[in-house]
Amino acid sequence: MDTQKFGAFIAAVRKEQKMTQAELGEKLRVTDKAVSRWERGLGFPDINTLEPLADALGLTVLELMRSERLPEPALPVEKAAEALSSALTAAEQQRKQLIKTLLRNLILSFVGILVVLVGWFTLTGLMTRKDVFLVDYAALPSGTVITIRAGVAGPMGYIRRCADISDDPTEARLRFYSAFGGLNSRMGAKNVFLIPVDEECSAICFEGRDDPVLIRDSSGKWVLPT
Repeated sequence: MDTQKFGAFIAAVRKEQKMTQAELGEKLRVTDKAVSRWERGLGFPDINTLEPLADALGLTVLELMRSERLPEPALPVEKAAEALSSALTAAEQQRKQLIKTLLRNLILSFVGILVVLVGWFTLTGLMTRKDVFLVDYAALPSGTVITIRAGVAGPMGYIRRCADISDDPTEARLRFYSAFGGLNSRMGAKNVFLIPVDEECSAICFEGRDDPVLIRDSSGKWVLPT
């Protein structure tokens, strides 16, 4: 059954009877938006709505199915059965297509979210690590760039990256990141980092620790705190 022909037919009959979409919808206990969808050829009414729709428009179910007024006498029973079968088939095909479209969109959305999450966890290191400790360090004579080697106290996981989160120019506070909360592979792991600091910076701290891991002494050299 042609949705466009069906929609144009019920719209024409409704207008002949000077009935609005809202009035027709009220008789059928559906919204005017549902009626609008039928008339625009965007879908068929539910099979249980066909007979009430035909009655509301002063049509026979067969006329509704064939989307045209039929002269008397009505078509043979075989034709009526054929028209009803066609309507049922069209409605079933529409239902299956709708389900297929919904499932496809759901799967695509799920895959998209999964790809984004995996990429984020793996590449950026979503989780912070607060069990990091200083293994070794070296500093340029100017003291403005420090190389640190870090390790993790936990039994699992690797550091992905670190960032200075301090707004205080006199202190560098390093935050370390690890993907999957530490349950990640060695791929992309790092334990050596170059840390640029301001000339007035006098302490380097690790997030999660109260005391600094490195301080600048009176001579301007970076040393371990005593």
